Amino acid sequence: MRIGELARLAQLSPKAIRRYEALGLVAPERHPNGFREYDDHTVRLVREIRSLNRLGIPVEETRPFLDCLATGGEHVDDCPASLAEYQRTIDALTAEIDALTARRDALTDRLREAAHRHGSTRTLPWPTAVSALRPPSGRDGTTR
Repeated sequence: MRIGELARLAQLSPKAIRRYEALGLVAPERHPNGFREYDDHTVRLVREIRSLNRLGIPVEETRPFLDCLATGGEHVDDCPASLAEYQRTIDALTAEIDALTARRDALTDRLREAAHRHGSTRTLPWPTAVSALRPPSGRDGTTR
């Protein structure tokens, strides 16, 4: 099949597939006239790369998964190298989450300080999720 058909089957652009080729992740057969020819195995590789990338694994880091298929694995994550890449990605995400949590906590502290800089109270009366969902009521307690 040609690159357009592969792109349609894998729901990617031909440009993305050429990028995968440039990275050495897929290698089509080349005809004497220069046309690339792809097979069903390439469709699977491209779909796997796309799926892993959606999980947060950079395209460049999918090689252990593809190598697992190349060595006979039924699934891309049947090999120890694939599992190690999962763990590496999880560790990176955990570090990002920790950094974002620290930033959020610092911003929350600064918000509280700024909101009560000239007052006597140090806590804000934050609405709870349940009270924030209640419709506003009038002075007489009726819902508007």
